[in-house]
Amino acid sequence: MLAYLDPEGSRATDLAARSGQHKQVIGTLVDELEELGYVERRPDPQDRRAKLVVPTDLGLDQAHKSRVILAGIEARHAVEVGGEAYAAFKAVLIRIARG
Repeated sequence: MLAYLDPEGSRATDLAARSGQHKQVIGTLVDELEELGYVERRPDPQDRRAKLVVPTDLGLDQAHKSRVILAGIEARHAVEVGGEAYAAFKAVLIRIARG
């Protein structure tokens, strides 16, 4: 879920839409990530009734490390099958995932 989170914060409804998960699932994940210290809930300055899910420094660090690891995995796959083939595979996979 950290991949879908804006550094300045996101509403749970936006996270649900971006990730394709139900809002209840996002709520549970936010609870767990908050307990672990990766995110915190803050009032939304645009709407005081709403809450923003904001990454902590720990959460930002974890998201960065995850992107680095993923980039390394993708680079290895691209070397294995060739850059064009991997790019085509990734484009098809994204298209399938979006439905």
